[in-house]
Amino acid sequence: MDPFSILAGTAGLLDVSIRFANYLRDFQEAAAKVDAEILDLIHEFEALIAVNESINVVFEAELERAKRKRAESRPSSGPLTANSDPVINLWRDVGRNLKDCQAVVEKLEQVVDEIVGEETVGKESSKVAKKIDAYKKQRRKELKDREFRRLRDQLTTFQRALHMLMTAITTHSIDELSGNVRALDSSLHAQIESLKPLIQSPDIYNLRSSVQSAVAVASWTSPNKHFDIPQTVSSMFTGRKATLAELKVAFNTPPSPGQRQTQKRFVIYGLGGSGKTQFCCKFAQENRKSFWSVFWIDGSSEARVKQTFSKIANIGGVEPNETAARNWLSNLEQSWLLIIDNADDPRICIERCFPEGERGHILVTTRNPALKLHGTVGARSFHFEELEDDDANHLLLKAANKPRPWDVPTKESASVITKTLGALPLALIHAGKAIMNGFCTLSNYIASYDMNWQRVRRARRSSGSCDEENIYLNVYTSYEVIFLGLEAKDTEAARDAIELLKIFSFLHRENIRVDILTKAVSNPEVERKEEENQKQVSSESKSWAETFEDIKMAIFAFLLKDRSPPVLPKLLRDTEEFGSFDDYRLRIALNELTQMSLTTYNYATDSYYMHPLVHTWVRERPKMSTPEQAVWCQAAATTLGQSILLPPLGNSEADETFRRDLLPHLEHVQKCQQFISEQIANNQRNHWRPWRSIGPKFDRGQALRFAKFSLVYAQCGHWDVAERLQLQVKDFVCKMLGAEHPRAVDIMLALSGTYWQLGRGNEAADLQAHVLQICNNSLGKDNPKTFKVMDTLGVSRWQQGRFTEALDLHERAAKGMRAVLGADHEETLKASTHLGRVHDKFFQFEQAKALHLVAVDGLKKTLGPTHLETLSAMDNLAMTYLSIGGDCLISAQELLVEVAEQRKQKLGKEHPYTLWATCNLARVETALGYLEQAEDRMNVGLQIAQRNLGEDHIGTLYGRVYLAQVLVAQERYEKAEEMFLDVIERHKHMASASNSYHPDRISAMSYLFECYRRQGKFEDALCLCDEILTGLRIIGGHAHPLTRQLEDTRKELLEVSTSRRDSAHASITTLTSTESLLH
Repeated sequence: MDPFSILAGTAGLLDVSIRFANYLRDFQEAAAKVDAEILDLIHEFEALIAVNESINVVFEAELERAKRKRAESRPSSGPLTANSDPVINLWRDVGRNLKDCQAVVEKLEQVVDEIVGEETVGKESSKVAKKIDAYKKQRRKELKDREFRRLRDQLTTFQRALHMLMTAITTHSIDELSGNVRALDSSLHAQIESLKPLIQSPDIYNLRSSVQSAVAVASWTSPNKHFDIPQTVSSMFTGRKATLAELKVAFNTPPSPGQRQTQKRFVIYGLGGSGKTQFCCKFAQENRKSFWSVFWIDGSSEARVKQTFSKIANIGGVEPNETAARNWLSNLEQSWLLIIDNADDPRICIERCFPEGERGHILVTTRNPALKLHGTVGARSFHFEELEDDDANHLLLKAANKPRPWDVPTKESASVITKTLGALPLALIHAGKAIMNGFCTLSNYIASYDMNWQRVRRARRSSGSCDEENIYLNVYTSYEVIFLGLEAKDTEAARDAIELLKIFSFLHRENIRVDILTKAVSNPEVERKEEENQKQVSSESKSWAETFEDIKMAIFAFLLKDRSPPVLPKLLRDTEEFGSFDDYRLRIALNELTQMSLTTYNYATDSYYMHPLVHTWVRERPKMSTPEQAVWCQAAATTLGQSILLPPLGNSEADETFRRDLLPHLEHVQKCQQFISEQIANNQRNHWRPWRSIGPKFDRGQALRFAKFSLVYAQCGHWDVAERLQLQVKDFVCKMLGAEHPRAVDIMLALSGTYWQLGRGNEAADLQAHVLQICNNSLGKDNPKTFKVMDTLGVSRWQQGRFTEALDLHERAAKGMRAVLGADHEETLKASTHLGRVHDKFFQFEQAKALHLVAVDGLKKTLGPTHLETLSAMDNLAMTYLSIGGDCLISAQELLVEVAEQRKQKLGKEHPYTLWATCNLARVETALGYLEQAEDRMNVGLQIAQRNLGEDHIGTLYGRVYLAQVLVAQERYEKAEEMFLDVIERHKHMASASNSYHPDRISAMSYLFECYRRQGKFEDALCLCDEILTGLRIIGGHAHPLTRQLEDTRKELLEVSTSRRDSAHASITTLTSTESLLH
C-alpha cells in the first residue's frame, strides 16, 4: 500500500473532476438541446467528487490506525503484505481504480470539448446564429455519441467499483459482527453481484481484481466458507419462485417426532434446457448463508465424478480422490449442500455419489426420471418442462432487451415465439439474444426459425439421430438462428468468436480457462528460448566429433520439422505472426459469445462454461462436416498442447494446478478424435471408390503433444494412459532420432517412472539399465545425464532388494556428480542421500548418517527447508537414527514430526508420502516405548490407506507390517502373527515381486521369524528362516550381512530345537517305562 499514490490519485481525480464539472455548467447554458444529458453528467461528477473526498477521509483515518497498530506491535514484525491483511488488496485496487477513473474523465473532457468546438457566437449574437450554433453542437454530439456513452458507462462502473471497495474497507475495519456489519455485508454482496456481469468487459480495467478483493472481505463476514456452483446465476433468471420456496421449506423442515433423521435429497428432472442447473444455482445463491459450504460434482460421466470429487477433497485437505471426499463430507458437522449436476447416464450408479450417513443436503439434476426415487424430503422431486406462459414471455422479452411497458402486439408476438419453442428457457434466451442483436425481429423471428428448423430436421434425419435427440430440435434451431446472425455480422470479433466457439466444442464444456488460450500463445516462445540456452550450454563442453554429430541431427530435425502453420484459430495464429498477443481482441471475441448466451463466464476462475446442448450442437450442426470436425478438433488439441510446458519448465505449484484442470479437456478432445477417425474410416469403407487415407500422421508435433499429454495423465494418476502415450513417443523418437538422442533418453526415463507407478518395478529397472548402457555409449561415462540415470537405476535396485548392485551404482553416481557438478549441486546431494539409504541396509549406520547429514544440510540451502526433496532426505536421516537407536531416537522423532507436518501442509494429510512419514514416526515411538500412541497413530493411518489405496497396495501392507511390530512389542503375539501371515501372502501376489520374493515380503518374514522365536515356536521359526534365506539368494542378497546373521541364528535355533526334541524323547521313554511297571 503506497500512501503517496493513493493521495496523489485522489488529488488528481478531484482536480480534473471539479474543473470538468464547472466546464459542463458553462456548456449547458450554450447547448439547450442536450440539457438533460449534461445535467445528468454534472450529477455524476458531483457524486464522483463526493466519493473522492470520502476516500481521502477514510484513507487518512486508516493511515492513523495503521500507525497506532505499528507502534503497539514489535519493531521486528516487518511490513504487512497482501497475504497477511486483505485490506491492503482493497487499497491497492482503490489506487488502480482512481488512476483509471482519472484517465476516463480526461478522455470524456476531450470528447465534450470536441462537441462544443470553438466559440463562434457571443452573447449579443442573433437568435438565428445561436440556434445554428446549437444545431452544430447537436450534430457533433451525434457523431461522438457512441464514444460519449461508452465513456459515461465506464465512469459509472468505476464509481460503483470505488463505492464497493469503500464499503468493503468499512466492513473490514469494524471489529465485531454487529447489526451494522451485517447491514454493510448485505450491501457489499449486492454491490458485488451488480458488478459481476461487467467483469469481462475489455473496457473496464482492474475490475476483476477489485471484485475479488471485495469478495475476500465479504467471505470474512459470511458464515458460508466455500461456495462453488456449476454456473453463475444468469441475470435473466425468471420464474420458479414458488418452486424455490417449496424446496427451501422441504430442506428446512425438521423430521417429525419419532421419525429417523435422514440425508436430505431432492431431484430435479426434465428436458435439457429446461433450467434445472440454473434453478439449483439460484437456490444455492439465495440460501448461501444457510450452508457452511456449497459444493458440486459433474455427474455426466464416471471420470468427471472422480475429478470433481477430487476438487472437494482438496478443499477438505484429504487425499484427492472420490472416496476420501465422500468420507470427509460424511464427517462434517457443519451444514453443507452438494449439487450433483447432469446425472443423465443410466450406467452411472447415482447412489455412489451420496456421502454416507444422515448429514448434508443434496440436489440432483437429471434428464432421467427414474432417479426421482432418490428424493427423501418434501415432494422428493420436481419435473421441469416448459415455463408458465407469463414467465416464458417475460424471459423472452427480457433476453431481447425490450423496454417496458410491453404493449399488446409485443406480448402477442412473444407468445407465438414461446409456444413455438415449447417455452424451454434455454431456447427462449437464445431467441431473445437473436432479436436483441438485430439478427431478426419479434415479428419475423418465426419465419427465420421455420427456415432453419427444416434444415436442421433434414440434417438430423440424415445423420440417423434418435427420437430422444429430436426432442431438442426446437432448441437446436434457436441456436442456428443466432449462429447464422453471428456469421452475418462479418466483423473480426464475430469471426474470432465463431472460431473460439468451435474449439470450445471439442474441449470439455466446463472450466474452459482463459489462460489455456494465453499460455498456448506465450509458451512456444518460452520453449524456444530454453532450447537456445540448452544448446549454448551444451556446446561449450563438447568435442569436435560431438558437435559434428549434433549438426547432423539438427539437419535431420530440420528436414523432419513441419513448417506449415499450426492448426490454431486465426486469433492465436495472428499473434505468432505479429509477435505480440492482443488480449483486448481475445476479450472482445469472448464477450461476443457471452452476450449471445452461447457461453457463461465465471469471474472467480476467469473461465467459461457451455450448456451441454450448446456444446453438442456446435460440433454437430448441419454445416459441420466430418473434415471440418477433424480440423477444429485438431485445433483444440494443438491449443492444449501448446499450453503445457515440459520439465524443467512448468514446475511450479500453479503449473501443477493448471495441468490438473486440463485433464477433462484432454480426455474429451481425444474421445472426439477417436470418434472422428472412426467416422472417416467408415466413410472410406462405404465409398464406391476407396479413398486415399487422410488420417492424422504421427509427426514431430504429435509426438511433442503426446509427451505433454502424458505429463498431465501421470500427474493425475492415470498411469495406464500415460504409458500408452509415452510408448508411442518413445517409438517415434527412437526411430527418427535414434535411441542415443537426449530426447529419447528423456522419454525412456519418464516411461520407466510410469512402469514403477504401475507396480511393474522389474520392467522399470530393465528399461533404466538399457538407458544407462545407451548413455555410456553415446554421452560417455562422465556425462551428468549418465550419472543421473545411474543414480535412478540405483534407486530401482534398492527397491528390488538388490543392495550390492545399488551400492555400486550409487557410489559411482555420487562420486561422478561431485566431480562434474560439484558437491553442492542438487543432483549430487540427492545421490548422497540415496547412497546413505543403501549403507543403512548394510548396517553401516555411521557412514549412512554422515551422508544423510550432508544431503539434508545441502538441500536446505539449495532447495529450501520445506522442499519435498529436502523432506525426503530428512526422512532418510531419521530412519538411520532409528537404526542406531539410543540417544538418536529423540532426534529421529523430532525430524519425523517436522516431515509429517510439512508434507501434510504441502501434499495433504491423506497423501501417501504423508502417511509414510506418519508410519515411520510410529516406528520411532515404538522404539521409544510409546506403544499405545504408536498403535493409535498406525490405526488412523491404515484406515486412510485402506480407503484410498486399497488393501493390497504396497504402502498399506508396509503400514500393517509395522502395526504388527507394535503388537509384538505389546506381547500380543497371536494377533501379530495373524497380521504378518496375511501381509506375507498378499506380498506374494504383487506385480513387482521377483519369484514371489519382494524385499518387503522378506522384511515381513524376518519380523514374523522374530515373533515365532519370542514365542518359542522354534520349528516354525526354522522353516521360515530357510524360506527367508532362499528369498535373499534369489534377489541377490547372498552377500548381505542379514544373510550371515540369519545363518548364525539358524544354527543356534537348530541346536535349541534338537535339544528340546532329545529332552522330550527322554521324557517320553521314562513315562513309557513307568507305565510298563504299573501294568
